[in-house]
Amino acid sequence: MTAASPTPPAARLSDLDALLVSRIEEVTSAELSERRAQLGRISMESAALVDDLKAFLEGGKLLRPRFCFWGGVAALRREPTAEEVEALARLGAAIELVQAAALLHDDVIDHSPVRRGRPAQHVRAQRSHEAAGLSGSAEEFGVAVAIVLGDLALTWAEQIAAAIPGPAARVAAARAEFEAMRTEVMSGQHLDILHQAGGFASAPDAEQAALSVIRWKTVPYTVLRPVRMGAALMGAEEPELEALSSWAIEVGTAFQLRDDLLSVVGDQDATGKPIGGDIVEGKRTVLLARTEAAADAEGQRLLSRVVGDAEADEAAVHAVHELMVATGAVASVAADVRARATRGRELLEAAEGLGELGRAGLEALAVRATDVDSLRA
Repeated sequence: MTAASPTPPAARLSDLDALLVSRIEEVTSAELSERRAQLGRISMESAALVDDLKAFLEGGKLLRPRFCFWGGVAALRREPTAEEVEALARLGAAIELVQAAALLHDDVIDHSPVRRGRPAQHVRAQRSHEAAGLSGSAEEFGVAVAIVLGDLALTWAEQIAAAIPGPAARVAAARAEFEAMRTEVMSGQHLDILHQAGGFASAPDAEQAALSVIRWKTVPYTVLRPVRMGAALMGAEEPELEALSSWAIEVGTAFQLRDDLLSVVGDQDATGKPIGGDIVEGKRTVLLARTEAAADAEGQRLLSRVVGDAEADEAAVHAVHELMVATGAVASVAADVRARATRGRELLEAAEGLGELGRAGLEALAVRATDVDSLRA
């Protein structure tokens, strides 16, 4: 009898990823059911907030929990046990609730009407107010509900993270990363708000300001802290954590630069990101900074007139997009994404003390997070 062939690595990655997703969904469902029962003792209206959060979470890609998981697998240098999968899944569920809180608040700050191809939470609440004929401003009501729901998500994330099982020293190390993540993303959010208002004076120029926002708003809670969290929980030492950090900064920065491109050259149906959203919101991205630096006088006038104008029509937004392409800004940002992705791959390959299974999982995630070849860039 011929011996069975070993499971192909790609198939094993897929199996473990599916197991993680299943456990995160089960953990999240159970945790939110408990919170719904708790709020139900207050009022049925309070309990309905959990339903809103469940609806908001639908369609999430679980990118951050996946980075956490594969960072943990890389630190283990072997397949995780059922108990280790459970610990990483619970930590992933906590991370995803931090993500939900950040998005709920971010949509309010940016006046974003759409999230994941659906009305943003503050818009949904506003429409509920209008449909029910409630008193007061429907818009202000929607904003208030979204803020409260984001606060609840952040609170519940902390409660879930506080109950992560495992050896005390490893849990404490993972918790320290979790706490750093929350501080950094909120600080990055503040820098984003400040930059939008033209008040980020310590940055040398607009592009460096945008990169600083990426470094402290996107990188920590998208890649850096999640991957360090999982690795720390699974016993990684400082050299492994530092190697993962260097990789994460490259991948996390590339991820956000790619996300900036999606508003110009992405597929709205595929991404759920409204085309032109960054233009009408006036997002001060690296892409915009490079466009401004390269534009002629006519282009500068166009940018001044359209960027940040919530009432800008489709033709005006399209003209800005054409300018971004014509100035070479889109191509240069896409080239930076590719360069950072390549640098990240090199760092991951050179990192010592990491298991091959986890390394493969991290690289697969990085490819997904930094792909620009499928865009019209």
